Amino acid sequence: MRKGFTTGAAATAAAKAAAILLVGSQGRRLTGFVEIQLPVGKRVCLKIHNSELLTPNFELIARASVIKDAGDDPDVTNGMEIIAEVKKLDHTGDIVIKGGEGVGVVTKPGLQIPVGEAAINPVPIEMIKKAVRDVLPKGGIAIEISVPRGREVAGKTFNQRLGIVGGISIIGTTGIVEPMSLEALKATIRCEIDVAREEIRSASSALFLAPGKIGENALKRLFGDIRVVQMSNYVGFALEYAREKGMDDIVIGGHPGKLAKIMMGYFDTHSGNSPQATGFVAEFLGLNSEFNTVEEIIQSVQKVSGSGQTFFDLAAGIAEAVRGRFGFRTVEVCLFDMKKGLTGRGKCTG
Repeated sequence: MRKGFTTGAAATAAAKAAAILLVGSQGRRLTGFVEIQLPVGKRVCLKIHNSELLTPNFELIARASVIKDAGDDPDVTNGMEIIAEVKKLDHTGDIVIKGGEGVGVVTKPGLQIPVGEAAINPVPIEMIKKAVRDVLPKGGIAIEISVPRGREVAGKTFNQRLGIVGGISIIGTTGIVEPMSLEALKATIRCEIDVAREEIRSASSALFLAPGKIGENALKRLFGDIRVVQMSNYVGFALEYAREKGMDDIVIGGHPGKLAKIMMGYFDTHSGNSPQATGFVAEFLGLNSEFNTVEEIIQSVQKVSGSGQTFFDLAAGIAEAVRGRFGFRTVEVCLFDMKKGLTGRGKCTG
């Protein structure tokens, strides 16, 4: 599968192209490719999409853009134009980088970027500075990164959950996008836990985790306006990271068909890495009939008893399995059916 480039790499290439244009050796427009060095040491060439010299209020500004190419990764930022505007500064010898239209602003603590600043991560910041200094070794330089469709596309990313508003983030630790990147998903989980950790410190709350949207919405219905970190199938990864970050109290919410796999000893709940939980749940509940899904078991139990209370024992067992493996102070598990109704609830404490 074809690899792509991060938004950080695209912004770096755009900034370097604009700097070359500002020097003036290439005329009023720049075409072709621009070479940048990635953090991994590799040098790559990215195609310049557009470039021009601007003179607003007799001030010389160079603008260049690069189209984000995510390769074969289904990245929502793929195909977006990333623009850099570069101008010289007289009052400082530093490089000043800020976000423009379509670049998000950080509003919550816990990320690598201070609250109030543009969502341009530290690695891309250093990439941009190095690339521009290759062209303009001395003097002050102002660089503005903008993404015309950034605000529109941001709604399809995790930014709002992380407290980043108004646009996308300029990110990337290697400069390269790996197709279907597992690391990208894990990085998002880490970021969400970091943000939640800061909120927990001030609110003395638990960390709420869910595999997906069903669990998240059901937990919010049960507990109110809380932050829920979606951990996808990577239960073990999320819990291990939470433990490393010193979290003591955990609440996990989701469908028993997914969460029962924890009690079975599987902390990667992807169907390709763990068996279906239907047989285990039926046996745990003492049911002799054959079922196709755990949801069918829930409906069967509810029809017989009028409530799904036997699932409370299952929830407690899952909580005990989590606490036994990771050593949290308290673990609470809430099980919900597909309609987000509470099916079982159990807690394990030290």
